[in-house]
Amino acid sequence: MSRGIGRFPIPLLLLLMATGVGGAEYTLGPDSLPQEGVPAGTVEKRTWDASRIYPGTTHEYRVYVPAQYTDAEPAAVMVFQDGEFYADPEGLVRAPTVFDNLIHMGEMPVTIGIFINPGMKEIPWDLRSIQYPSVADTYARFLLEEILPEVGRDYNLTDEAAGRAIAGMSDGGLASFTVAWQRPDAFSKVVSHVGSYTRLQGGSQYPYLIRATRGNPKPIRVFLQDGENDINLAEGNWTLANLQMDSALLFARYDYRFEMGTGGHDLKHGGAIFPDTLRWLWRDYPGVKGAGDPPDLEAVTGTWDVVTRVLGEFRRSVLTLGERGGALAATLHDEVDGEMEVTAVRFEDGILSYDYVASGSQVNWGKGSVGKLSAWLQVRGDTFRGALSLDVPPAGDYAVEGRRRTADP
Repeated sequence: MSRGIGRFPIPLLLLLMATGVGGAEYTLGPDSLPQEGVPAGTVEKRTWDASRIYPGTTHEYRVYVPAQYTDAEPAAVMVFQDGEFYADPEGLVRAPTVFDNLIHMGEMPVTIGIFINPGMKEIPWDLRSIQYPSVADTYARFLLEEILPEVGRDYNLTDEAAGRAIAGMSDGGLASFTVAWQRPDAFSKVVSHVGSYTRLQGGSQYPYLIRATRGNPKPIRVFLQDGENDINLAEGNWTLANLQMDSALLFARYDYRFEMGTGGHDLKHGGAIFPDTLRWLWRDYPGVKGAGDPPDLEAVTGTWDVVTRVLGEFRRSVLTLGERGGALAATLHDEVDGEMEVTAVRFEDGILSYDYVASGSQVNWGKGSVGKLSAWLQVRGDTFRGALSLDVPPAGDYAVEGRRRTADP
Protein backbone atom coordinates (compact mmCIF):
# COMPACT_ATOMS: atom_id res chain seq x y z
CA MET A 1 0.00 0.00 0.00
CA SER A 2 1.33 3.46 -0.81
CA ARG A 3 0.28 7.06 -0.92
CA GLY A 4 1.81 10.10 -2.50
CA ILE A 5 3.49 13.12 -0.95
CA GLY A 6 3.95 15.66 -3.71
CA ARG A 7 4.72 13.51 -6.73
CA PHE A 8 6.49 10.81 -4.69
CA PRO A 9 4.67 7.55 -3.90
CA ILE A 10 5.73 6.75 -0.34
CA PRO A 11 5.45 3.27 1.24
CA LEU A 12 2.94 3.22 4.09
CA LEU A 13 5.54 2.68 6.83
CA LEU A 14 7.60 5.60 5.58
CA LEU A 15 4.48 7.76 5.45
CA LEU A 16 3.69 6.90 9.07
CA MET A 17 7.26 7.80 10.02
CA ALA A 18 6.89 11.20 8.45
CA THR A 19 3.39 12.07 9.65
CA GLY A 20 3.35 10.44 13.07
CA VAL A 21 -0.13 8.98 12.50
CA GLY A 22 -1.17 7.17 15.68
CA GLY A 23 1.95 8.27 17.59
CA ALA A 24 2.31 9.90 20.99
CA GLU A 25 1.28 13.51 21.48
CA TYR A 26 4.15 15.91 20.96
CA THR A 27 3.70 19.49 19.82
CA LEU A 28 5.89 22.05 18.10
CA GLY A 29 7.01 25.06 20.10
CA PRO A 30 7.52 28.68 18.99
CA ASP A 31 11.04 27.97 17.71
CA SER A 32 9.49 25.73 15.03
CA LEU A 33 7.00 28.35 13.83
CA PRO A 34 7.54 31.53 11.78
CA GLN A 35 8.22 34.50 14.07
CA GLU A 36 7.62 38.16 13.43
CA GLY A 37 10.83 40.03 12.68
CA VAL A 38 12.82 36.90 11.83
CA PRO A 39 14.13 36.93 8.24
CA ALA A 40 13.28 33.78 6.32
CA GLY A 41 15.80 31.89 4.25
CA THR A 42 15.12 30.50 0.81
CA VAL A 43 14.55 26.88 -0.23
CA GLU A 44 15.41 25.83 -3.78
CA LYS A 45 14.54 22.47 -5.37
CA ARG A 46 17.24 20.74 -7.37
CA THR A 47 17.94 17.46 -9.15
CA TRP A 48 21.19 15.48 -9.34
CA ASP A 49 21.34 12.88 -12.12
CA ALA A 50 25.07 12.71 -12.89
CA SER A 51 26.16 10.36 -10.13
CA ARG A 52 29.24 8.22 -10.68
CA ILE A 53 28.82 6.45 -7.35
CA TYR A 54 25.18 5.53 -7.99
CA PRO A 55 25.13 5.52 -11.81
CA GLY A 56 21.80 5.82 -13.57
CA THR A 57 20.06 7.35 -10.58
CA THR A 58 18.21 10.60 -9.93
CA HIS A 59 18.21 12.40 -6.59
CA GLU A 60 15.86 15.25 -5.87
CA TYR A 61 17.02 17.57 -3.12
CA ARG A 62 16.44 21.02 -1.63
CA VAL A 63 18.95 23.65 -0.60
CA TYR A 64 18.09 26.04 2.24
CA VAL A 65 20.06 29.28 2.35
CA PRO A 66 19.64 31.52 5.42
CA ALA A 67 18.99 35.23 4.99
CA GLN A 68 22.24 35.97 6.83
CA TYR A 69 24.42 34.06 4.36
CA THR A 70 27.14 35.91 2.45
CA ASP A 71 29.90 34.58 0.24
CA ALA A 72 32.48 36.28 2.44
CA GLU A 73 32.49 33.56 5.13
CA PRO A 74 32.21 29.78 4.75
CA ALA A 75 28.83 28.61 5.98
CA ALA A 76 28.26 25.58 8.16
CA VAL A 77 26.31 22.82 6.43
CA MET A 78 23.78 20.23 7.58
CA VAL A 79 22.65 17.36 5.37
CA PHE A 80 19.29 15.64 5.90
CA GLN A 81 18.31 12.21 4.62
CA ASP A 82 14.67 11.68 3.59
CA GLY A 83 15.03 15.42 3.11
CA GLU A 84 11.49 16.12 1.92
CA PHE A 85 10.10 15.23 5.34
CA TYR A 86 12.52 17.50 7.21
CA ALA A 87 12.05 20.44 4.84
CA ASP A 88 8.23 20.30 4.71
CA PRO A 89 6.98 23.69 6.04
CA GLU A 90 3.87 21.96 7.38
CA GLY A 91 5.62 18.79 8.56
CA LEU A 92 6.71 17.48 11.94
CA VAL A 93 10.20 19.04 11.95
CA ARG A 94 10.10 22.17 9.73
CA ALA A 95 13.87 22.43 9.77
CA PRO A 96 14.14 25.58 7.58
CA THR A 97 11.89 27.51 9.98
CA VAL A 98 13.87 26.25 12.99
CA PHE A 99 17.07 27.31 11.22
CA ASP A 100 15.59 30.78 10.59
CA ASN A 101 14.77 31.28 14.26
CA LEU A 102 17.94 29.87 15.81
CA ILE A 103 20.29 31.59 13.37
CA HIS A 104 18.49 34.88 14.04
CA MET A 105 18.97 34.38 17.81
CA GLY A 106 22.63 33.44 17.40
CA GLU A 107 21.99 29.96 18.83
CA MET A 108 23.39 28.12 15.82
CA PRO A 109 25.77 29.26 13.09
CA VAL A 110 24.81 30.49 9.64
CA THR A 111 24.08 27.09 8.13
CA ILE A 112 23.12 25.91 4.67
CA GLY A 113 20.76 22.94 4.76
CA ILE A 114 20.80 20.20 2.13
CA PHE A 115 17.65 18.06 2.19
CA ILE A 116 18.24 15.08 -0.05
CA ASN A 117 15.79 12.33 -0.96
CA PRO A 118 16.86 8.74 -1.62
CA GLY A 119 17.89 7.95 -5.16
CA MET A 120 15.58 6.71 -7.89
CA LYS A 121 16.30 4.30 -10.73
CA GLU A 122 12.90 2.95 -11.78
CA ILE A 123 10.46 4.23 -9.16
CA PRO A 124 10.84 7.10 -6.67
CA TRP A 125 13.03 6.32 -3.64
CA ASP A 126 13.80 2.74 -4.79
CA LEU A 127 17.46 3.17 -3.76
CA ARG A 128 16.57 3.91 -0.14
CA SER A 129 16.92 0.27 0.91
CA ILE A 130 20.33 0.16 -0.76
CA GLN A 131 21.82 3.51 0.21
CA TYR A 132 20.74 3.90 3.82
CA PRO A 133 21.17 0.52 5.62
CA SER A 134 24.70 -0.07 4.36
CA VAL A 135 27.50 0.48 6.88
CA ALA A 136 30.13 0.91 4.14
CA ASP A 137 31.49 4.33 3.12
CA THR A 138 29.66 4.47 -0.23
CA TYR A 139 26.98 6.95 0.80
CA ALA A 140 29.55 9.13 2.57
CA ARG A 141 31.53 9.27 -0.67
CA PHE A 142 28.37 10.19 -2.57
CA LEU A 143 27.84 13.21 -0.33
CA LEU A 144 31.48 14.26 -0.18
CA GLU A 145 32.43 13.69 -3.80
CA GLU A 146 29.19 14.70 -5.52
CA ILE A 147 26.50 16.53 -3.55
CA LEU A 148 28.64 18.87 -1.45
CA PRO A 149 30.84 19.89 -4.40
CA GLU A 150 27.72 20.50 -6.51
CA VAL A 151 26.15 22.77 -3.87
CA GLY A 152 29.58 24.28 -3.25
CA ARG A 153 29.63 25.55 -6.84
CA ASP A 154 27.08 28.17 -5.79
CA TYR A 155 27.72 28.64 -2.07
CA ASN A 156 30.77 28.97 0.14
CA LEU A 157 30.58 25.87 2.34
CA THR A 158 32.99 25.04 5.13
CA ASP A 159 35.23 22.03 4.56
CA GLU A 160 35.92 21.58 8.27
CA ALA A 161 34.30 18.64 10.05
CA ALA A 162 33.34 20.84 13.02
CA GLY A 163 31.05 22.82 10.70
CA ARG A 164 29.32 19.84 9.12
CA ALA A 165 26.33 17.99 10.57
CA ILE A 166 24.13 15.21 9.24
CA ALA A 167 20.65 14.00 10.22
CA GLY A 168 18.06 11.40 9.36
CA MET A 169 15.30 9.12 10.62
CA SER A 170 15.04 5.33 10.74
CA ASP A 171 17.38 3.94 8.05
CA GLY A 172 18.27 7.56 7.33
CA GLY A 173 19.39 7.93 10.95
CA LEU A 174 21.57 4.87 10.52
CA ALA A 175 22.98 6.30 7.28
CA SER A 176 23.76 9.57 9.04
CA PHE A 177 25.64 7.82 11.81
CA THR A 178 27.51 5.71 9.25
CA VAL A 179 28.66 8.80 7.34
CA ALA A 180 30.17 10.32 10.50
CA TRP A 181 31.58 6.99 11.69
CA GLN A 182 33.26 6.32 8.36
CA ARG A 183 34.37 9.91 7.79
CA PRO A 184 34.79 11.75 11.11
CA ASP A 185 37.31 13.94 9.31
CA ALA A 186 34.41 15.31 7.23
CA PHE A 187 31.31 15.18 9.49
CA SER A 188 31.53 15.71 13.24
CA LYS A 189 27.86 16.01 14.23
CA VAL A 190 25.02 13.47 13.93
CA VAL A 191 21.29 13.61 14.64
CA SER A 192 19.60 10.21 14.57
CA HIS A 193 15.82 9.98 14.92
CA VAL A 194 14.43 6.46 15.57
CA GLY A 195 17.63 5.08 13.99
CA SER A 196 17.79 1.54 12.58
CA TYR A 197 20.62 0.03 14.64
CA THR A 198 19.25 -3.38 13.83
CA ARG A 199 19.85 -6.14 11.27
CA LEU A 200 22.76 -8.58 11.34
CA GLN A 201 25.74 -7.37 9.31
CA GLY A 202 24.18 -3.91 9.43
CA GLY A 203 23.46 -1.35 12.11
CA SER A 204 23.49 -3.96 14.89
CA GLN A 205 27.30 -3.97 14.66
CA TYR A 206 27.66 -0.43 15.92
CA PRO A 207 27.32 -0.95 19.69
CA TYR A 208 30.22 -3.38 19.58
CA LEU A 209 32.33 -1.22 17.27
CA ILE A 210 31.70 1.80 19.49
CA ARG A 211 32.70 -0.08 22.65
CA ALA A 212 36.00 -1.05 21.01
CA THR A 213 36.92 2.67 20.80
CA ARG A 214 36.92 3.17 24.57
CA GLY A 215 39.99 5.19 25.38
CA ASN A 216 40.13 6.56 21.82
CA PRO A 217 36.62 7.65 20.79
CA LYS A 218 36.06 9.03 17.33
CA PRO A 219 35.76 12.85 17.23
CA ILE A 220 32.01 12.91 16.63
CA ARG A 221 29.03 14.33 18.54
CA VAL A 222 25.89 12.19 18.47
CA PHE A 223 22.27 12.99 19.29
CA LEU A 224 20.00 9.93 19.51
CA GLN A 225 16.22 10.00 19.84
CA ASP A 226 13.85 7.06 20.06
CA GLY A 227 10.53 6.01 21.58
CA GLU A 228 9.38 3.29 23.95
CA ASN A 229 6.84 2.18 21.34
CA ASP A 230 9.16 1.96 18.35
CA ILE A 231 8.78 -0.95 15.93
CA ASN A 232 9.66 -4.57 16.63
CA LEU A 233 10.32 -6.52 13.42
CA ALA A 234 12.16 -9.63 12.31
CA GLU A 235 15.24 -7.46 11.77
CA GLY A 236 15.22 -6.37 15.41
CA ASN A 237 13.64 -4.21 18.08
CA TRP A 238 14.34 -0.52 17.38
CA THR A 239 13.88 0.61 20.99
CA LEU A 240 16.28 -2.00 22.33
CA ALA A 241 18.76 -1.24 19.57
CA ASN A 242 18.83 2.46 20.47
CA LEU A 243 19.25 1.57 24.15
CA GLN A 244 22.25 -0.51 23.11
CA MET A 245 23.66 2.49 21.27
CA ASP A 246 23.11 4.67 24.35
CA SER A 247 24.95 2.16 26.54
CA ALA A 248 27.82 1.80 24.08
CA LEU A 249 28.30 5.54 23.60
CA LEU A 250 28.36 6.02 27.36
CA PHE A 251 30.80 3.12 27.81
CA ALA A 252 33.21 4.65 25.30
CA ARG A 253 32.72 8.18 26.71
CA TYR A 254 31.42 9.86 23.56
CA ASP A 255 30.08 13.39 23.37
CA TYR A 256 26.47 12.31 23.00
CA ARG A 257 22.93 12.80 24.19
CA PHE A 258 20.08 10.29 24.22
CA GLU A 259 16.39 11.16 24.43
CA MET A 260 13.93 8.31 24.97
CA GLY A 261 10.30 9.33 24.61
CA THR A 262 6.97 7.54 24.59
CA GLY A 263 6.38 7.63 20.85
CA GLY A 264 6.77 5.18 18.02
CA HIS A 265 8.52 5.09 14.67
CA ASP A 266 7.91 8.66 13.59
CA LEU A 267 9.20 12.21 13.76
CA LYS A 268 6.75 13.64 16.30
CA HIS A 269 9.11 13.55 19.27
CA GLY A 270 12.21 14.33 17.21
CA GLY A 271 10.48 17.32 15.65
CA ALA A 272 9.21 18.67 18.95
CA ILE A 273 12.71 18.72 20.46
CA PHE A 274 14.54 19.65 17.25
CA PRO A 275 15.31 23.28 18.26
CA ASP A 276 16.95 22.13 21.50
CA THR A 277 18.70 19.37 19.56
CA LEU A 278 20.34 21.99 17.35
CA ARG A 279 21.27 24.17 20.33
CA TRP A 280 23.04 21.19 21.90
CA LEU A 281 24.65 20.17 18.61
CA TRP A 282 26.14 23.60 17.83
CA ARG A 283 26.67 24.81 21.40
CA ASP A 284 30.41 25.45 21.14
CA TYR A 285 30.71 26.47 17.49
CA PRO A 286 32.57 29.76 17.01
CA GLY A 287 30.22 32.74 17.01
CA VAL A 288 27.30 30.88 18.61
CA LYS A 289 25.87 32.53 21.71
CA GLY A 290 27.64 31.15 24.80
CA ALA A 291 30.43 29.39 22.89
CA GLY A 292 33.71 29.78 24.76
CA ASP A 293 32.08 30.74 28.05
CA PRO A 294 33.69 29.14 31.13
CA PRO A 295 31.71 26.34 32.78
CA ASP A 296 29.08 27.42 35.28
CA LEU A 297 30.21 25.62 38.42
CA GLU A 298 27.00 26.57 40.20
CA ALA A 299 25.27 24.13 37.86
CA VAL A 300 26.69 21.28 39.97
CA THR A 301 27.45 22.72 43.42
CA GLY A 302 25.34 21.37 46.26
CA THR A 303 24.50 18.02 47.79
CA TRP A 304 23.70 15.05 45.57
CA ASP A 305 22.11 11.76 46.51
CA VAL A 306 23.88 9.11 44.44
CA VAL A 307 22.92 5.52 43.62
CA THR A 308 25.46 3.14 42.07
CA ARG A 309 24.40 -0.27 40.78
CA VAL A 310 27.12 -2.73 41.73
CA LEU A 311 26.73 -6.44 40.99
CA GLY A 312 23.01 -6.46 41.72
CA GLU A 313 23.31 -4.17 44.74
CA PHE A 314 22.05 -0.57 44.96
CA ARG A 315 24.85 1.31 46.71
CA ARG A 316 23.96 4.75 48.08
CA SER A 317 26.26 7.67 48.79
CA VAL A 318 26.17 11.43 49.23
CA LEU A 319 28.31 13.69 47.05
CA THR A 320 28.85 17.28 48.18
CA LEU A 321 30.29 19.75 45.67
CA GLY A 322 31.50 23.23 46.46
CA GLU A 323 33.50 25.93 44.71
CA ARG A 324 36.87 27.15 45.98
CA GLY A 325 38.81 29.77 44.07
CA GLY A 326 37.14 29.00 40.77
CA ALA A 327 37.61 25.23 41.10
CA LEU A 328 35.41 22.43 42.41
CA ALA A 329 36.03 20.56 45.63
CA ALA A 330 34.14 17.44 46.66
CA THR A 331 33.48 15.07 49.51
CA LEU A 332 31.88 11.65 49.10
CA HIS A 333 30.26 9.67 51.90
CA ASP A 334 29.41 6.04 51.14
CA GLU A 335 26.68 4.38 53.20
CA VAL A 336 28.92 1.36 53.88
CA ASP A 337 32.52 2.53 53.67
CA GLY A 338 32.13 6.07 54.96
CA GLU A 339 34.22 9.02 53.77
CA MET A 340 36.10 8.59 50.47
CA GLU A 341 39.04 10.71 49.29
CA VAL A 342 37.91 12.57 46.14
CA THR A 343 40.38 13.97 43.61
CA ALA A 344 40.48 15.43 40.08
CA VAL A 345 37.00 16.97 40.25
CA ARG A 346 35.99 18.59 36.94
CA PHE A 347 32.87 19.98 35.30
CA GLU A 348 33.30 20.66 31.59
CA ASP A 349 30.79 20.74 28.75
CA GLY A 350 28.04 19.20 30.84
CA ILE A 351 30.19 16.34 32.15
CA LEU A 352 30.96 16.00 35.86
CA SER A 353 33.93 13.74 36.54
CA TYR A 354 35.94 12.84 39.59
CA ASP A 355 38.20 10.12 40.98
CA TYR A 356 38.39 8.58 44.40
CA VAL A 357 40.45 5.96 46.17
CA ALA A 358 38.63 2.70 46.84
CA SER A 359 38.44 1.57 50.44
CA GLY A 360 36.58 -0.99 52.50
CA SER A 361 34.26 -3.20 50.45
CA GLN A 362 34.94 -1.30 47.22
CA VAL A 363 38.42 -2.75 46.75
CA ASN A 364 36.66 -6.05 45.97
CA TRP A 365 34.32 -4.70 43.27
CA GLY A 366 36.58 -5.86 40.42
CA LYS A 367 38.15 -9.16 39.45
CA GLY A 368 41.36 -7.75 40.89
CA SER A 369 41.96 -5.44 43.83
CA VAL A 370 40.54 -2.03 42.97
CA GLY A 371 42.74 0.99 43.68
CA LYS A 372 40.86 3.90 42.09
CA LEU A 373 37.36 4.53 40.79
CA SER A 374 36.48 7.19 38.21
CA ALA A 375 33.05 8.76 37.72
CA TRP A 376 31.82 10.16 34.36
CA LEU A 377 28.40 11.79 34.68
CA GLN A 378 26.12 13.65 32.26
CA VAL A 379 24.46 16.50 34.15
CA ARG A 380 20.99 17.77 33.28
CA GLY A 381 19.61 20.28 35.72
CA ASP A 382 19.26 18.61 39.11
CA THR A 383 19.97 15.09 37.89
CA PHE A 384 22.89 13.20 36.44
CA ARG A 385 23.51 9.77 34.97
CA GLY A 386 26.65 8.03 33.91
CA ALA A 387 29.14 5.43 34.98
CA LEU A 388 31.75 4.49 37.54
CA SER A 389 34.78 2.70 36.13
CA LEU A 390 37.50 0.69 37.86
CA ASP A 391 41.25 0.78 37.35
CA VAL A 392 41.58 -3.01 37.03
CA PRO A 393 40.96 -5.10 33.89
CA PRO A 394 38.75 -5.91 32.18
CA ALA A 395 37.43 -2.40 31.43
CA GLY A 396 33.94 -2.12 32.84
CA ASP A 397 31.36 0.27 34.25
CA TYR A 398 28.80 0.42 36.99
CA ALA A 399 25.74 2.57 36.33
CA VAL A 400 25.40 5.75 38.42
CA GLU A 401 22.45 8.09 38.89
CA GLY A 402 22.18 11.16 41.08
CA ARG A 403 19.72 13.83 42.14
CA ARG A 404 20.61 17.17 43.74
CA ARG A 405 18.87 18.10 46.93
CA THR A 406 16.85 21.28 46.58
CA ALA A 407 15.41 23.55 49.24
CA ASP A 408 11.75 23.08 50.09
CA PRO A 409 9.53 25.68 48.40
